[in-house]
Amino acid sequence: MEFGVVMGSHYNANDILAASKVAEENELDYFFVTDHYMTPVSNSTVDAWVILSAVAAITRRIKIGTCVTPIPFRPPAQLAKIVATVDQVSEGRAILGVGSGWHEPEFSAYASWDEDGRIRARKTREALNLILALWDKENKNAVDFKGEYYTSKDAVLEPKPVQEPYVPLWFGTRGDYMLKVAARMAQGWLPGVPGVPLEGYRQVISKLRDEEKRIGRNDHVKVACNGAISELTSNLLNQYEKEGCEIALLVRSKENEVEGEIRRFAKEVVASYKRN
Repeated sequence: MEFGVVMGSHYNANDILAASKVAEENELDYFFVTDHYMTPVSNSTVDAWVILSAVAAITRRIKIGTCVTPIPFRPPAQLAKIVATVDQVSEGRAILGVGSGWHEPEFSAYASWDEDGRIRARKTREALNLILALWDKENKNAVDFKGEYYTSKDAVLEPKPVQEPYVPLWFGTRGDYMLKVAARMAQGWLPGVPGVPLEGYRQVISKLRDEEKRIGRNDHVKVACNGAISELTSNLLNQYEKEGCEIALLVRSKENEVEGEIRRFAKEVVASYKRN
């Protein structure tokens, strides 16, 4: 099993940067930041991709990404460029977390909200098609894209992402439609914060695996679970592992105690799991 941490974008920028260094020093595998401009918790936030670029510059090994980016929130061609740049800065460690968005106030303030979740889901899939076209290293021509929701004319995205064939897509979704999209496009799956109880987790992963089998996918989507230190006991991790979990993520760290909690997580959870 691999291990990582998720921090909220409402945390202080310096605290996020310091936490990323502690996560790397303690040999965690992943460092994720939630991607919101406004939240029910706080409307004081950092831009996730800007802070991840800074994280990329001060770390060397740990993989970094969003948990998750609401894809319809930004113009997809612009998002493709932003993520490609973070992948360049990190020398191939970026992960694009994929969601369709859920918090109406931030969309109304900064983008455009579609009340119908089916439209947000369709926008997400179409946006990903454009993003992948722009990241395609085999295509030496400018990209012309005309979809139902997005268009792009003579778009050139250079340099491309470092990773082959492109920056991994990790979906954070439980809806049937988006799980079907994930089975086709995702490299990873992230539970929402604060997490998915075991029974609900079992149902989601079963749907994902059934869809992978139905479409004849040869590899599989890597799936994660999450929780606070008190929840990620060896017994519970073993239960999640039986359902296919391959990554455990620390969430809900207390502000002003994040660095200490990451060290505790590495000592009490990661080390205990590895001993067993």
